[in-house]
Amino acid sequence: MRALLLLGALLAPALALRGLIKHRPAQPRGVADPPEMLFDQLLDHFTATDGRSWNQRYWENLEFYQEGGPAFIMIGGEAEASAGWLKFGQWYKWAEQHGAALFQLEHRFYGQSQPTEDMSVENLAYLSSRQGLHDLAHFMAAMNTQHGITGNWVTFGGSYPGSLSAWMRLRFPHLVSGSVSSSGPLFAKLDFSEYLQVVMDALDTTGPGCNMALAEALATAETMVTDEESWGELSSLFQLCTPLDGSIVNDVKSFMELLIDNLAGIVQYNGLQSEDIFSVCAILTDESLGSPLERLGAVNTMMLGESGEECLDHTYETFIAQLKDINCRGSFCWRPWIWQTCTEFGWYQTTNQDSGIYGSSLDLGFFEQWCQDAFGPSFTHEMLEKNVYGSNIEYGGDHPDVDNVVFVHGTIDPWHAMGVLEDISADAPAIFINGTSHCNDMYGDRSTDSEALTEARLRIGELVAQWVQPKP
Repeated sequence: MRALLLLGALLAPALALRGLIKHRPAQPRGVADPPEMLFDQLLDHFTATDGRSWNQRYWENLEFYQEGGPAFIMIGGEAEASAGWLKFGQWYKWAEQHGAALFQLEHRFYGQSQPTEDMSVENLAYLSSRQGLHDLAHFMAAMNTQHGITGNWVTFGGSYPGSLSAWMRLRFPHLVSGSVSSSGPLFAKLDFSEYLQVVMDALDTTGPGCNMALAEALATAETMVTDEESWGELSSLFQLCTPLDGSIVNDVKSFMELLIDNLAGIVQYNGLQSEDIFSVCAILTDESLGSPLERLGAVNTMMLGESGEECLDHTYETFIAQLKDINCRGSFCWRPWIWQTCTEFGWYQTTNQDSGIYGSSLDLGFFEQWCQDAFGPSFTHEMLEKNVYGSNIEYGGDHPDVDNVVFVHGTIDPWHAMGVLEDISADAPAIFINGTSHCNDMYGDRSTDSEALTEARLRIGELVAQWVQPKP
């Protein structure tokens, strides 16, 4: 959610359903990115008479490639693609082991891969996971011809690209021999209340005091926003860019969303950034810092400092203005990803948990209003329900009929609640890593890695080794 814009400055590039962050990996010093390249891609894969095309960005690294060897592709997702992956991570190590070619393709409508002159609703009709999957298939077939690749292809992706990775094997088994789906949410759902439930469970692992303090702080804030005399105090404590006006309902909801999602972002990427659940909970439980609300304010101040932001922009109007920007270009834009949530996935992170521990500010209607305000009145609740249902029918939800896919999740990652957590079959195993967060398995080995994470990477590597073997 929007709070993760703060984290974006730390992890850049970032994007979410204001919660699905994408990172640029930390490369070894002195390692330059490979040059970007352009691929002539079809605009519409589903209309045979439409021959329009556009330039899609990609990168390649052939340093390990051996004739007849396999090819690996890192799937781009809902933010600007990072060329750093071509020299980094577990897949890079496996490419060296197996003599594989490495490719990364940027997702249409993100980063610099813009198929149309703007992001009007008419043009966004060409943005979907379905078009993205066909982009990948068209690209892979072209690379086979261009580089004479005859070996097997393995797809990789984390978060939404992790979903795409699994769906590539589902839709194109003749092209894809195996797929690694890291932290990929596969079940589309409008009311994703499970997200904050996992956040609560993760914070509980630090001790009972953290959630108690956070819940008390949020309850206090929810009460204070109803009292005009308290608006100035909240504005000052949380360093808002403009004074809080508690009479504007959506501004209040946006404000509460930011307070909750700053903590949620820390949980989602626990262990991959400078702060983690233990350091943040240490602040929330430190009574010397004042009341629970004041401690939450201290967390907010810390995160603003980390991000380089001077203030917290809580207004709904500002966010909707960003959503409606049809000319947005560059590393981060809200409009395309929110379009995909409205037309395909939902995944709105409400406070509808049974426990009610984080209050009740974030109802489903608040998020659904984004769709109408950004894309028009036709985006009703009924339409969104139909779109989400259609995605689950098309891809099989969290029980896809697929093989040669490994589904990898971490217990600390809130997105695991929408993923495959149990083996579908012997050929489609699930790896659920205790104590790890979003996409952690994709990164290079570190001395701080847990035994469970190390074992998971070894198992994934074994599966990749099986998939790259030539078919008998």
